[in-house]
Amino acid sequence: MSDRPDFLTSGDEARLFPILAETSKEKRVASIFLAVLTQIPALAEEILKTAGIRVGQRTKINAYTEVVLRGETDSKCRPDGLIVVSTGRGVWTALVEAKIGKAKLDASQVQRYLDLAKANKIDSVITISNEFVARADLSPISLPRRELNKADLYHWSWSWLATTCEILNYQNSVDDSEQKYLLKQFNHFLAHPATGVERFTQMGSHWKDVVQAVSNNDALQKNAPEIEEAVISWFAEERDLCLHMCSHVGREVSATIDRKLIDDPSARIKQGISDLVETQTLTSSIRVPDCASDITVTADIARRTVSASMTLKAPGDKVSTGARVNWVLRMLKEDDERLLLRALWPGRAAPTTKEVASLRTDPTLIQNDNPSSAPRGFEVLIVERLGPRFTGRKTFIEGLERIVQEFYDLVSVNLKTWQAPPPKPVKSRDAPDPGEIEESELGPAGALPQEQAN
Repeated sequence: MSDRPDFLTSGDEARLFPILAETSKEKRVASIFLAVLTQIPALAEEILKTAGIRVGQRTKINAYTEVVLRGETDSKCRPDGLIVVSTGRGVWTALVEAKIGKAKLDASQVQRYLDLAKANKIDSVITISNEFVARADLSPISLPRRELNKADLYHWSWSWLATTCEILNYQNSVDDSEQKYLLKQFNHFLAHPATGVERFTQMGSHWKDVVQAVSNNDALQKNAPEIEEAVISWFAEERDLCLHMCSHVGREVSATIDRKLIDDPSARIKQGISDLVETQTLTSSIRVPDCASDITVTADIARRTVSASMTLKAPGDKVSTGARVNWVLRMLKEDDERLLLRALWPGRAAPTTKEVASLRTDPTLIQNDNPSSAPRGFEVLIVERLGPRFTGRKTFIEGLERIVQEFYDLVSVNLKTWQAPPPKPVKSRDAPDPGEIEESELGPAGALPQEQAN
C-alpha cells in the first residue's frame, strides 16, 4: 500500500540535497528541513507536538516537495511542501508554506492554501518564516475567523526550529549516531547567514521617534501607528529573547503571558499599547525552568534604562531586617555596580532600594522609617542606563539581550526560594541546643565544668 495520499497528484519526496535553481532558496531550505524531520524522531516529536501530534515508536513521517494537489488549477498557488504523519490510529496531513530572509507571509496566499486544504480534506496549513509568534497556534498574519474553520493554521519561526535543534543537541536527546550527526549538521546549516534564517535584531523603523517623543515630554497617543509598531516589535523581541535564553541554558524558556491575553494577540497588543502610553515602559516576564521566580525585563523609555529582576519572599525563620538581607546576600556570589536590592515592606510602606555592594558592609542600610518592621520580600535587580544606545534600533536589542543574560549568570542561577526547615522531633524540643550553651558554662576546649561532669 502506497504512503502517498490520494489527493497528491504529483510530488517528490523531500530531499536532503535538493537540486534546485539558485533562485529557489525557500524551496531548498524547506526541502532540507522536511527531509531532516522525517529522519530524526526526537526532532519530529518536539516540533509536531506544537500542532497537537504525538510521535511514537510506530509513527511514520513522509514529506514531499513540488506538490500538486487534486483539483489545483492555479500553478502559482502551489505549497512548498506536504507532511504526512501516520500514527497507526490515523493519518494527519499538513501543507507547508515557507519564507526565508526578509520575505513576509502573504495573507491572501495562506488563505488560498486553507481553501486547498479544505477541498482535499487536509488537516492543517503550516507557515514557516523569520516572523515571530508567542505560540505555534498563533499566526503572524491576520485572517477572518471563518477562514480558520477550513483547516488548522500553525506557524513555526526558523529561529525557533534552530533553537529546538540546539536544545536537543545540548540535552543529548538523540542516541543514534547517524541521527545525531544529521542534527548537528542541520544546526550548522541553519546557523549560517547565507541560509536566510534570521533572528529578531532591531526595533521598528519609528523606534527613535517614540524615544524622542518621550524625551520631549510629548503625550503618547494610543492610536499612533509608531506606538503600535513599538509594542509589536517588543513582543517579537520577547519571543526572540526566550529563544536566546533557550540557547544559553539548554532548556525551554517561555514568556509568561496573562491568561486572558494569551489566546488573543490583538487584545494583548492593545493592552501593551495602553501600558506603554501610561507608564512609558515596555515590560515582559520570562520563565526559565527551576528558577526561583520569573525574570521581569523592563525598558524604561524616559530613563533610557533596561532592567532585569527577580522577586523572592523573605525567609520566615529570620526576624530582623539585617538577618533577612544577609540571607539574600549570601546567595549573590559576585558584586556588580549595577546590582541592586529592593526591600518590599508590609502594608503600604514604600519599597527601599540600596546597592548590593553597600549592604555587604551594613545590611540595615535598607531599613525603612519603621525600625521594628522587617521586609516581607525582596526584588533583586540589575539596572543599566544605555544612553544613546537606547535610541538605536539594533543597539537597543543588543543591550537588552546582553543585560538579561548577564543578570541570569550573576543572579538567577544563584537565587533559591526560602523553604521552612523541617520540625524538630517532639522529644528533643525541650532539650537545650548545644550551640546555645553559654561560653561561660564550658571549661577548657569546650568541656563541661567539673561539677556538671560529675
